Amino acid sequence: MALCISCHDTPKISDAGLEIKNLDSLIIVKSVFRQQREMLIVGLKAKLKNAGSDVKQRYGINGDIADNYFGYQSDSAINYLQKNLMLADSTHNKNWRYETLIKKSNLLNSIGLFTESKIILDSIGKDVPQPLLFSYDSTAESLYTNLYEYSKSNKMFANAHKIKLMEYYHKGLASSKDPVFRYLFQYNINKMNNKWKEAISDIDKFIISVPPKTRLKAIGYYCKAFAEGEIGNTNNQKKYLALSSIEDIESATTENRSLQELAFLLYKEGDYNTAYRFLESAIEDANFYNARFRTFQISQVQPIIEKAYMLQVNNTNRKLQFSVWTISIMLIILAMVTYLVIRQLKIIVKSRKEVRAANRDLNILNLKLDEANHIKEEYIGFFINQCSIYLEKFDRYKLLISRRLSTGQLDKLSEMVNNKKNTDMDLNELYQNFDRAFLRIYPNFVEEVNKLLKPNEQYDIKFGSLHTELRIFALIRLGINDSVQISDFLRYSLRTIYNYRSKVKAKSVIENDDFEARIMQIDSISSH
Repeated sequence: MALCISCHDTPKISDAGLEIKNLDSLIIVKSVFRQQREMLIVGLKAKLKNAGSDVKQRYGINGDIADNYFGYQSDSAINYLQKNLMLADSTHNKNWRYETLIKKSNLLNSIGLFTESKIILDSIGKDVPQPLLFSYDSTAESLYTNLYEYSKSNKMFANAHKIKLMEYYHKGLASSKDPVFRYLFQYNINKMNNKWKEAISDIDKFIISVPPKTRLKAIGYYCKAFAEGEIGNTNNQKKYLALSSIEDIESATTENRSLQELAFLLYKEGDYNTAYRFLESAIEDANFYNARFRTFQISQVQPIIEKAYMLQVNNTNRKLQFSVWTISIMLIILAMVTYLVIRQLKIIVKSRKEVRAANRDLNILNLKLDEANHIKEEYIGFFINQCSIYLEKFDRYKLLISRRLSTGQLDKLSEMVNNKKNTDMDLNELYQNFDRAFLRIYPNFVEEVNKLLKPNEQYDIKFGSLHTELRIFALIRLGINDSVQISDFLRYSLRTIYNYRSKVKAKSVIENDDFEARIMQIDSISSH
């Protein structure tokens, strides 16, 4: 592995909350970093295609491709390592064969095939060339680390694996010629001996020495988080787990552990929403990489976090239902009070003189009409906003269920959730109800709009429905002038809304700047 040794100081690390927030935003766009990795691999594959029959060049490019797939997509990495094994056997090159076998063992270990990984290492253990000794020792150390963690519930096996692990920590320290990796092995030795102060000092040196946006940086931050957790500094533990997860995402590493451990920490603190999102991302990464060991680890905590998350969702729903009922009761009471007040006002008016009573009746009637118009506009706006919110919420639930199904649960339910027909029907019904309600209040709306347009650009509306362009200006007439709210309701992009508004204004016989003001002057039925 090539390393960039940096002499700069470690940048100041912000609070854990900020790092978790940054991680949350990066998870949404992690596909961008995967695309960058894919582009790099595509370039290497193009070089391989042009290499022709040059065996040495093909071996080197195959190795580069396998290295780029390592930590990203295990099946493809194995494929290119197998190609290099064939090249090594065809040329009887012992060094090539051992180098490739060590890489293959490391890869098998990363996806949880520990027995297969150990068989390879045991087959070449007594015959490893000196240049490959460190690679062999570090791969064996990684294997026994996983075996030790996997078998902790069985004290006999755990102790045996721990002895072998310590042996390879010391061997790796001795065989490493790179001081950067010596920091990492010395950290592990101090960690196993519970010398946390020395271990933290070693891992800090390692973190400084490795470049950003690499798997090594992620490993460094993970080791730092582990040490901080062992000394009881949970806040720093979360911070470094978040930093490690950020490095994994930015380096397009899908064989990771930091994200799932951070999810469990957040779960224990009661942040179920964030914990659930992080765990979903960790599951997606493990499945993409085909990491059986990581999938097994996640499966130990997934049901716990999911149960807590669903309990929180159900509790939120109950509170929402209670709020809806409370508001409904308050509206009924308000309507009754309003009715009683209006009735009392009428009684008072009737008791006055005829002329004054007639004038006051007229004033009250005007006020009631204005109030009625205002109420209609307010309730239509409320109706639109509520429908949009609930449709958005329904979409999120469908996405949530779809993600759950990606783990392999209930195929039929997945088909139902991914069927957009019901959503489209709901949207059409919403728009039809809106058109009918609006045209009852503003029956002359289309006619008045046509007066503002050129003769050959006027609208011919039938069956009591509006075009999308007219619907936009109907919303504007109701006082909803914000393009973001309009785009949310009509399910169009902001650019499309702007284009529609500009298109209609271009048809106008008046100045564009005055068009929307004239729309606002269109009267409702109460004005006629």
